[in-house]
Amino acid sequence: MAKKSKEVPAGHVLRFTGGERLSHWVHAISYLVLLFTGLAVMSVKFRPVMDIIGGIDISRIIHRVFAVIFVVVVGLLFFTGERKHHWEWLRSVFVWTKADVMHVKAFAAEFFGGHGNYPPQAKYNGGEKINSMITIFGTVFITLSGVMMWFPQYFPVSLVRLAYPIHDLSMIMMTAALIGHLYLALIHPESRAAFKGMTKGYVSKGFAKAHHGAWYEELKKEGKVQD
Repeated sequence: MAKKSKEVPAGHVLRFTGGERLSHWVHAISYLVLLFTGLAVMSVKFRPVMDIIGGIDISRIIHRVFAVIFVVVVGLLFFTGERKHHWEWLRSVFVWTKADVMHVKAFAAEFFGGHGNYPPQAKYNGGEKINSMITIFGTVFITLSGVMMWFPQYFPVSLVRLAYPIHDLSMIMMTAALIGHLYLALIHPESRAAFKGMTKGYVSKGFAKAHHGAWYEELKKEGKVQD
């Protein structure tokens, strides 16, 4: 407990551990690199920009290198270090409660600057669970289709042809979610306070109570935080 008190400032609560933050940033940075190099591979309109890093051939190499990072590094973090938190996140995404559903119903008000009318939320609210599901399924489909595109000689021609639109649609879906995620994390007047959770690891107690009240009460019961 003494160690935590030094790491987390007074009036704040630990939201994400170092391992959780590492996983998030490896995924986010590698996806952005994949997005921009992939756009250059997909469309000639983006290729002039790739001249900055050496042209389309270098873009393809970078794309493949970061594809491995995107899959392997994040995957390994589920089995090394703070794996407990990764598996808890994965399980929570697919366990829905009435509170989660009510959060999603009120999400429009939340998204456009207000504060939706919904019951206290767990560590991950309904909106975050939807974002996580898009990330999970998008990653699965973009990875499987990418493998087929990278090694077409090992797959039936019909599957390889299908892999291209699946890869593109997965990218579009994940990018749309990314844009919304960036808006909420950097611009939204209420939810942008959560960004510190992914940079410093902690958020204010006020934010935790307002947006993740059920989780905050759990921490109190476990003696991890005091009012």
